[in-house]
Amino acid sequence: ARERVRLRSTFTPAQPVVDPLMFAGRRDILETLIRAVEDQRSHVVIYGDRGTGKTSLLRMLSRAAEEAKYIVVYFSCGATSDFTETFRAVATEIPLLYHSAISPISSNSEIGHTLLDLLGPGKLTPRLFGDAAAKLVGTRVIVVLDEFDRAESADFRRDVAELIKTLSDVSARLQLVIGGVASDLVDLMEHIPSIRRSVAALRVPPMGDDEVAAIIENGAKMSGVRFDVDATQLVVSAARGSPYLTSLLCHVSGMLALDDGRVRVEFKDTCRALDDVIEDFRRRIPQKLVVQLDQADQGVRSARPGAADNADAASGLDRNSSASAKVLETLEKKGALAGVKPAAYALMIDSITPYLQLKGAREDILDDGGFLQTRATFTTA
Repeated sequence: ARERVRLRSTFTPAQPVVDPLMFAGRRDILETLIRAVEDQRSHVVIYGDRGTGKTSLLRMLSRAAEEAKYIVVYFSCGATSDFTETFRAVATEIPLLYHSAISPISSNSEIGHTLLDLLGPGKLTPRLFGDAAAKLVGTRVIVVLDEFDRAESADFRRDVAELIKTLSDVSARLQLVIGGVASDLVDLMEHIPSIRRSVAALRVPPMGDDEVAAIIENGAKMSGVRFDVDATQLVVSAARGSPYLTSLLCHVSGMLALDDGRVRVEFKDTCRALDDVIEDFRRRIPQKLVVQLDQADQGVRSARPGAADNADAASGLDRNSSASAKVLETLEKKGALAGVKPAAYALMIDSITPYLQLKGAREDILDDGGFLQTRATFTTA
């Protein structure tokens, strides 16, 4: 029971890493992120595929900044995110005593308590917020806008870009750190002339195999649930650089081992976990699309030369994301995705990509001589 509780707290695929003791890998990227904020005083945009650990990086950055006495405001964007609503919420987290126009002997009851009290009612513009932020003294503020890709409003994206330019022009002691799913900076941010020189763009790539193994080793130490060498190798091969899938497979296989009364995860546990996870993602996809999805996936995989697959093996998520995009393109051409509501479409996409990745990984593993013994363990998708 003790190991079960620890395992739940260690491998948390549904939640980002918030405890530094649980953070493994990504040290170089985290250091680069901190240098961009601390040394270059840049606004930062981090982007990459879903499941690469962007939110965990932003949480670790936020924690480090708070320890360094920054004011940190963390905000997760949504489909209906609005500039006025978002930055009014930000302003409530900034004490008014850091505003240069406020006398330290002024009564709080006379002027208010936070930066929001100076902004007044009505629509909030990038210029209005930027001018207020320009007068901050005695502290530094980091505003983290996570899940930025989920914001559907072009006006919101443009206003945020305008704010970055305004804050840079007035050398404000407030910096934005933006994270989202995107293939590049242009895909995530609205184009504003001269904004590029104010922004440090950082792509979060798939993890290396050694980093994935470090997640498993670190989790084993924290939970007390050990992973056999073969079990670790199978997770590394199937996750292909995704910290999310690594945590998910370790969580499920660990629970399966504990259900059998063992605190050591064996190869057979990881095999069962991979099947269970694939089936779970499959159930999240509308069943009428599953057959078409698998047919399109098979067509894409069959069209890939074997030599190219081997050459691209190290690219992990990149290769699988590209394959997923081709599958979705095929389905859209067939009209299979027509009429799907935006929210349902987003949920479906979030399930299709890992489903295709793990399904493809399982097929590749079965074709690998080093994992021939799995043929008797895996079920047919």
